[in-house]
Amino acid sequence: MTQVIRIILMAGFLLFLFPGAAFAVEFEITDSRIKAETDKDGTVNVTEFHTYQFDGEFSGVTRMLVPKEGTAVSGFSALEDGQPLRTVKDGELYKVFRGGEDENITVELRYVIEGAVTRYEDGAEFYWPFFDDRNESDYGNMMITVVPPEPSSGTELIGYDAAAGTGTLESDGSARFDLGHVGSGQNGDIRVVFDAALFPSLNAVPGTIRDTIAAERKRLAVEQEAAEARHQTAVLIGNIMLPAAILLLLGIFLKEWNLSRRKSAEARREAEASGFMTPKEIISMPAVMQFMSPAIDTGPERLSAALLDLIRKGQVVQVSETRFAETGKAPDHQHEEIFRSFLFDSFGDGNGGFDLEELKRRTEDDEQAGEYSSRIAEWSGTVSQEVKEAGLREAHPGTSVLLALTGSVLAGTAIYFAMGEAWIHLIIAIPLALAALIGAAFYRPLSDTGRLLREQWQVFAGQFKNARAEEWTSLPREDRLRGYIYAIGTKNKDIDLPFAKFADTRQSSSDTPPAVIVYDPLIMNRSFAVAGEHAAYSSSASSSSSSGGGTGGGGGGSGAF
Repeated sequence: MTQVIRIILMAGFLLFLFPGAAFAVEFEITDSRIKAETDKDGTVNVTEFHTYQFDGEFSGVTRMLVPKEGTAVSGFSALEDGQPLRTVKDGELYKVFRGGEDENITVELRYVIEGAVTRYEDGAEFYWPFFDDRNESDYGNMMITVVPPEPSSGTELIGYDAAAGTGTLESDGSARFDLGHVGSGQNGDIRVVFDAALFPSLNAVPGTIRDTIAAERKRLAVEQEAAEARHQTAVLIGNIMLPAAILLLLGIFLKEWNLSRRKSAEARREAEASGFMTPKEIISMPAVMQFMSPAIDTGPERLSAALLDLIRKGQVVQVSETRFAETGKAPDHQHEEIFRSFLFDSFGDGNGGFDLEELKRRTEDDEQAGEYSSRIAEWSGTVSQEVKEAGLREAHPGTSVLLALTGSVLAGTAIYFAMGEAWIHLIIAIPLALAALIGAAFYRPLSDTGRLLREQWQVFAGQFKNARAEEWTSLPREDRLRGYIYAIGTKNKDIDLPFAKFADTRQSSSDTPPAVIVYDPLIMNRSFAVAGEHAAYSSSASSSSSSGGGTGGGGGGSGAF
């Protein structure tokens, strides 16, 4: 019951922290139509139609309206099929309540923008961001129309970012922007200039606007021309460089693969010629298990094998099925000292004894569970350090330097591809650059010693599967123990025989009577597994304003709840 209560409390805590993720509404805005009608006094009456396609339950839609500096938004209302919907304003976010499930709905939004038109000597400008980079939803098909107070022939327009190049003039002087799909997080300001005479009640601001529009149009044309030139250059460079880089990396891979395959074959022949035996102990058994099975985490099998290895070396003796005692024999490696300290100091009885059942009980306490995790991590890190320092892998400076140069050139070129909007080339260049740079940083092939050691253990594991009892008992005691420990720590599925078949179980401590004690890894595994679960649960339990905008800091976006 306590466990259930903890889970419920944890779930509630997560929902409190991440309510948006917990109650996310799945929807798509398939169509958006915005019509902005300007009045002679400079106010703008906006009508928006947004079609939502909902998947699942929903409570309504949202619209963020952030007015640009010097303007204001008022009179917000919402309708569906002419019927008003309840709305609530929360800062600059408007919530429109209209619940349902698995529906397509079209919501009509109405509001007024005050002070949005600025009159100059030669024209009146409406410059507005109906959405900006704070918008978190895609618009599937957007069209924005800006209508003058009266039909006019002197309209000019410019669109920026997502609205660039989308504007056309209507016969009555209206400006229409067919934006199509607009992704979330995009800006898309629109800028329209009408005849100044259409706004007689507005006071004129000194200066002209049409010259500014002409300069902007020229600037955008120059930028577009430069962008097209960059794009063409980027495509040309990519068409030459990417195939060359692919061939180079492929050549490096084939060269290193053939070299590795040849050396592995030589090492395997040498290992097979040695017959059924465990390899020479050039590194400790925990290091062997880490080297041979690096993908296996420090789980109960690895800990059980490490404990059995201390017994094999006479540093620990087994007193009963679950109880152990340490001897006065000094450890050979730092990780053995850490492991012994972990067992007998952190979780021992204070008198040189350690009990697996006591370990399970004590790790139920969160503080001691944390101690368990930290000591295991310390031990595992020291084992990895022994593997690293054993010379089992070697550097290939020439290959690494070539990979680093190739990766650096590709990374720099990828930036140019992005600037030139050569997206296909960018998609190809990024993984190639990452592969080359990662290879340069981490490519450390096996040395001759490491390759032989790996092949010897692999040959032994293969022979272990089919070994007869007499073949096994003919091995020296140390070989049998090391082979058994290796099989446990690497989760060898071929261990299905009683331990009595595998080794003489008399402990190597001189002060221990020669009574037979069966080393049962299953008991050890269960105990370490339970302690690990306690530690994992304790760890998980303890761990557990916007900027941007369009022109003038304005903008907004759409959503649902």
